[in-house]
Amino acid sequence: MFAVSVFTNIDMTKVRFNSVQYNIRDLDVKICVSERNQLIVDTWLNYVKDKRTVVFCASVKHAEQIAELFKKAGVNAVAVSGSMKTSERNEWLVKFASGEVKVLCACDLLNEGWDCPQTEVLFMARPTMSKVLYTQQLGRGMRLSEGKEFLMVFDFVDNASQYNAPYSLHRLFKLKDYRAGATVLGKKGAREAEVALYEKGEKPNVIIDYPVDATDYEVVDIFNWQEEAAGMISQMEFVRRVDVQSETIEKYLRDGKLVPDLVVPMSEHRTFKYFKEETLERHASEFGWQLIDDKNRKELFMKMVEQMDMSYSYKPVLLQAILKHADKNGRVKIEDIVSYFKNFYERRRASGLVVEKSNSIFAKGGYTDKEAEHNILSNPFRRFEDMNMMRHTKTLGIIEVDSTVWKKLNEEDKTKIEMNCEEKLLSYYEKIKL
Repeated sequence: MFAVSVFTNIDMTKVRFNSVQYNIRDLDVKICVSERNQLIVDTWLNYVKDKRTVVFCASVKHAEQIAELFKKAGVNAVAVSGSMKTSERNEWLVKFASGEVKVLCACDLLNEGWDCPQTEVLFMARPTMSKVLYTQQLGRGMRLSEGKEFLMVFDFVDNASQYNAPYSLHRLFKLKDYRAGATVLGKKGAREAEVALYEKGEKPNVIIDYPVDATDYEVVDIFNWQEEAAGMISQMEFVRRVDVQSETIEKYLRDGKLVPDLVVPMSEHRTFKYFKEETLERHASEFGWQLIDDKNRKELFMKMVEQMDMSYSYKPVLLQAILKHADKNGRVKIEDIVSYFKNFYERRRASGLVVEKSNSIFAKGGYTDKEAEHNILSNPFRRFEDMNMMRHTKTLGIIEVDSTVWKKLNEEDKTKIEMNCEEKLLSYYEKIKL
């Protein structure tokens, strides 16, 4: 397998991304432009004309535009995607395998589940930060076929930062040295033999025979922040590992008291922050924070309930709802919690008692179930979530107490929690009556 990097002048540095993929709208705007599309076609005409080629594209529109440019150049090319009828798509794939169609411009469709051993060239025209996706695309050309001596891979390299750099063949195999058309993957000793030829001032036969002009040596930046961050703790995990609130962590970061080991700019206004384990332990010791783990999580949960700080009455009401409706695994339906909250506050209203502070939706009345749910998830639940004591599964519509806490809670513990909630509520309502 041989690789060529084709450098473009497209600026990808401000394309938004998550840890594995670009924002598809940003990507489409940036790379679906006539100049870059023409470069793809010109590269094929100059270097690999008449060789069966798959061009991996970012969108259906991208694939159709490139296919149209190939056709204008007299090349039998077609765009294939999942939006086509299966029969039509299969017809084009058969024509490609036979050689009648020279270029397939594909959008996602051929990433996996399709092979054509006769494929001689891959054009990676869709930037991706996903190692899995890039490898799937690469696999479409790696089957052996009679008369096929090697696979050529063209990486279209746009101007990206080290944090949002896409995968390429060199990045995939962690090869820092780049020479256009040189071996990336082959039989044992093939790369070493090529290096020896270069050192003697000679070129390998494939470079001589293959019409590639740019053969200059270049160092490829293969910094991969995903791999570096894989062994680190995210800011969200940091919050869950110490007995302080997320607002405290945010403030300490702003004030420079907490310094991340890795900062990844995800967009112009958003960054991801990562910490080494030893950094977490050092800061916990420095600021007197207690580290939370499975061994002490139940103890800290009980302590948190006992010392519960209350701006509103919500935390004890949430705990009471959970104790009443939780199943054996500590799971509670959101709708049951909402129903408990409504019943609790409406009973107070009907009894002529103070319902809540005047700015609370429960004091105002007339709220919907969705508004009550939002209030619960953004107020009492969040503190428990910050300390990794509870989690919300939106798709299932449940709140779940951490299993290492719930399994260790005996009936005596639950009674203590219930009594503590009653005492906290009594004290709270005495204060707001004054």
